[in-house]
Amino acid sequence: MVRPTMFTSALGLLSLASIGATAPLDARVDAATTVKLMPFGASIVEITCWRAYLWRKLQDAGITNIDFVGSHATPAAGCTLNGQSVDFDKDNEGHSGAKVTDYANNNSLPPWLSAANPDVIIMHVGTNDAAANISTAKVFSAYDKLLGQMRAANAKTTLIASKLIPIDPNLFGQFVADKVNDYNSAMVGWVKRSTTAQSPVVLVDLNTGFDYKTMTREGEHPNEKGDVFMAERLFPVVQDQLVKKSVAKLMGE
Repeated sequence: MVRPTMFTSALGLLSLASIGATAPLDARVDAATTVKLMPFGASIVEITCWRAYLWRKLQDAGITNIDFVGSHATPAAGCTLNGQSVDFDKDNEGHSGAKVTDYANNNSLPPWLSAANPDVIIMHVGTNDAAANISTAKVFSAYDKLLGQMRAANAKTTLIASKLIPIDPNLFGQFVADKVNDYNSAMVGWVKRSTTAQSPVVLVDLNTGFDYKTMTREGEHPNEKGDVFMAERLFPVVQDQLVKKSVAKLMGE
């Protein structure tokens, strides 16, 4: 259950008087402000455990009015941290092997959006496009199309877009590692020109400080150390956006 202190400490704005109701704030938050969050991407979303650690960090911070959404629940085997099982909402929209360009060309996203109706989307996708040597222009044309589909489904969508984690050039070729860097450089400008007041696009840098030598299983997918790194980088941005979305829902905006 979300406590009033989570809102007041985060925004310094919320009070019972401003909400204009007599029911306990906890009850009204639970009833009115559940926020649906869709993790979206390819295998780095589908089969790894950063979502588990992010979920737990949000819960521990008192943000419990959240629902991870998507068409499947993975990884089936679950996740552990320091040898202990981590209970979390597994729902996501990660699909191993997927390319952002395929999502756009095949119009894969709209049915998932219609079924899940997310308020916030965390997007990490593009590594497979880099492996296929797809041009930066085509990849960002695809990002544009996907963002348009998100906003068509929900005009107030918040997109948390992430720079791609680095990939080991010794395993996948230097051209793949260079292409990931090209996409990440272009992502900064794309986020700036794509964000709006109604539908924010927020950037999280998952690349800087990520060491593929010690933070991946095989040079691509994060291991436990990499998953923890991703969750810690995502947490403050996701927390901030969830609080803003919760307050907006509570205020009827």
